[in-house]
Amino acid sequence: MFAVFLPRWLLLAWLLLALATIGLVPLFDYDETVYAQTALDMMHHGQWLVPEANGMRFFEKPPFTYYLMDVCFAIFGENAFAARLPSLLFSLATALLLLWGGRRLHGAAFGWLTALIYLSMFEVGFLAHAAILDAVLNFFVAGALVFYLLWRHEGRASLMRRAALLAGCAVSIKGPVGFVIPLLVMGLDRLLDRGRSPLLRDIPWLSAAGLFLVAALPWYLMILIANGPAFLYEFIWVQNIGRALHPMQGHGGGWYYYLIVFAASVLPWLAWMPWLFGSAVVRLRGEAGQLARVCLLWIGVVMLLFTLAQTKLPHYISSIYPAVALLLAMAWRRARPPHLHRLAWATALVLMPMAWVMLLLPWIYPWLSGLVSHPRALAIVAQPVEPGWMVVLSGGMLLLAIVWLLAGRRPEQAVWRMIVLGMLLQVTLLVGLGGFAARLIQGPLMEMAATVRAAPADMPLYSLYLNAPSVSFYGGRNYAMIDRQKLAGLLGGGEPFMLMLRSETGGELPPAIAGRRPLLDRGGYLLFSVFPKEGG
Repeated sequence: MFAVFLPRWLLLAWLLLALATIGLVPLFDYDETVYAQTALDMMHHGQWLVPEANGMRFFEKPPFTYYLMDVCFAIFGENAFAARLPSLLFSLATALLLLWGGRRLHGAAFGWLTALIYLSMFEVGFLAHAAILDAVLNFFVAGALVFYLLWRHEGRASLMRRAALLAGCAVSIKGPVGFVIPLLVMGLDRLLDRGRSPLLRDIPWLSAAGLFLVAALPWYLMILIANGPAFLYEFIWVQNIGRALHPMQGHGGGWYYYLIVFAASVLPWLAWMPWLFGSAVVRLRGEAGQLARVCLLWIGVVMLLFTLAQTKLPHYISSIYPAVALLLAMAWRRARPPHLHRLAWATALVLMPMAWVMLLLPWIYPWLSGLVSHPRALAIVAQPVEPGWMVVLSGGMLLLAIVWLLAGRRPEQAVWRMIVLGMLLQVTLLVGLGGFAARLIQGPLMEMAATVRAAPADMPLYSLYLNAPSVSFYGGRNYAMIDRQKLAGLLGGGEPFMLMLRSETGGELPPAIAGRRPLLDRGGYLLFSVFPKEGG
């Protein structure tokens, strides 16, 4: 009875907790709000082909996820819940895909374990709560590789065609990375299996390539026809090749960057990783060895590709977590790790500091904020915002969950206790610390957006070197980016307007504005209401 009903209840619990929490904190600048604002502008302006945000063409990504957001906006309103709902649903869909694929590969118990381990990892829960493209992309990348695994297992050509179709869909989500990852993993696996001959002979290349192109090309062809070489330069050279060759927007890091990201992302399973990879390497022979090799290649290809790329962000490697879940489920199915009590204590030692920091944050926050030195960070912590009871409650919940893990005495339930702990870790960090971070970081922008929304509808909003789509999304109006020359022209025009900028840019303001009291001065941001006819 325990084994039959527990997985279903855990899946339902994750879904209900995620639905209850994805809208609790506002969308964060920059990525979440720029995607949400792009979707809104497409819907409001009826511009369904070329993504635009605040009047600027946004060639960075194809628009499929924006369409999903627009459907959710139409049903649930223009809010954080609707913007994040596609990410939640596709995270759930990836888990269901792993459930279905795992059942086909090794039975129902394996499928359920894989799906729930996947949902329990912190990065998966984080992406389910983020209005960005990666949760949607990860479903299609995982789908391509799961169908490839099934093709290896069952040998039916139709499975390989479905893998190609899903890889094409992945290209329609986020560009070339959608097929580069599956192609490299499949190609390396076939080369390691029997050499080049089966690589060329066994795969139904012609029909698979046709389905891939049908799924991948339509939007690219339409936008190329509409915009010509400008699109190719921006999308291919700047957004893909440029990101690989140079750090963009300050997002760089050393060779170890993704090792740190991986360690944090797989929580609470970090202490299990040495046993996991050791077990996978040992089992590189036989039927289980096929699965182990594909998953190790999956993880290795992604880690290597994005380590070599110069632009780095934590979610770039998030397509590997289905592979980690498959490896964990396979290793547990074959043989439980020795010394489970040591793994439990190691997990507790990793998570316990997080729990105590949250429990004590209201008392240690003044000391922590005193360690800040960066000017923008100083402006943030200088706000009269303090950790509240939700942070303390979240820390207490996490501490109790850790104690409950240590109290387990039945080895066969250890993996289920880890899954529950992982789900609780997501809730405590995303709601407790996430809510406090939102008040600190997004609070000034939300206050600015409320001020903008209350201003006369015909009063334009300009931004001096500041791209803050939160103000546009929550303020209900677009803004135009300007420089000092354009600002001088506006001051000579005689029409009133609003101007937002960072506090550090205030020294570049002309005297006609700099001498005025701003409508808002908080958290490193300034908002002015400018009436040129009145002398500024």
